[in-house]
Amino acid sequence: MTERDPVLHRVERNGLIACGVMAAAAWAIDGGRPWAPLGVAGGGLLVAISYRGIKGGIDALVGVAGGGPEGRRRARTKAVIGLVKFFTRYGILAVAAYVIMARLRLPPVAVFAGASSLVIAVALEAFRPVRSKPPGNVD
Repeated sequence: MTERDPVLHRVERNGLIACGVMAAAAWAIDGGRPWAPLGVAGGGLLVAISYRGIKGGIDALVGVAGGGPEGRRRARTKAVIGLVKFFTRYGILAVAAYVIMARLRLPPVAVFAGASSLVIAVALEAFRPVRSKPPGNVD
């Protein structure tokens, strides 16, 4: 599925890049041992699951709000399925976090760094210069 919003597409791409860069830095800092980069990747996985859950829930709600009177029943069914997916993803997120932190015992700082990759991507997008000219500006 392709992303319709170019801003969200850039945020997703930059989040992946930030997670990869932090994993490489963690590998270098930790002397080539795999646990820190795996922690960063695990944190990136957690934030990706969370992001997809939020995005799916919002898409389901927007689908209901945007439906006309003719497709209301189908829109409700689609919304219920979307909300079930939303809560199921959070169940998966809880299990993944438990495995990462309690069973694999990956470094918490590395997991936190990976989970912050989306925050870094959003910050980069916020400071990105606007390249389009305002309407009515003629050069």
